[in-house]
Amino acid sequence: MKWNTAQAVSAGFALALAALLAGQAHASCGEGKRIKHDDAGCLDAEWDNNMNFWSEGRVQARNKCSSLGKLVVKVDIKAGSDYTWHLSNGETRRKDTGGYDVRQVYCCTDLSDLCDKSEINATSCLDLFRGSSANNTCVDASASINSANQCVIAAQCPGSNGDYTNNNLAVHWLDTDDLHNCDGTLRVAGC
Repeated sequence: MKWNTAQAVSAGFALALAALLAGQAHASCGEGKRIKHDDAGCLDAEWDNNMNFWSEGRVQARNKCSSLGKLVVKVDIKAGSDYTWHLSNGETRRKDTGGYDVRQVYCCTDLSDLCDKSEINATSCLDLFRGSSANNTCVDASASINSANQCVIAAQCPGSNGDYTNNNLAVHWLDTDDLHNCDGTLRVAGC
């Protein structure tokens, strides 16, 4: 079979794209993006490397903040392939380590919604609001946190008549970047 120029370019593009995507997958949860389980308040993890003739080692992890978002966990295995777990609920995930020792269990800061409740603060709420469509029209925005770990966004938003309305809305941290200005009123997920 003869290759023409278009086929050669297509094959080259496919190889380049595959290499790029493989590099991105490997780069996620890299060394600088990991928090040890003891330092990540939303991650409960433990492991047992004591293996004997009758049992293998075991590792387990749980998202203690599942109501606040997803936790991505890297289980670092000595001399073996690491595990990456996506923990969206509060159930404990367990795995036998197949004869390998666990070195550490980490929360991936670049892939998780949050690793610790301390990440929910006025600054992160305001940063999330700045990513919302409401930020394009509303002015004088500020943020705080209430006792339910919700973002409280205060902003003045214009209505269709041009008048500004004062808003003070408590919203789930994960929904803060999905706020919209609906004729002067802040709302989640559209008008």
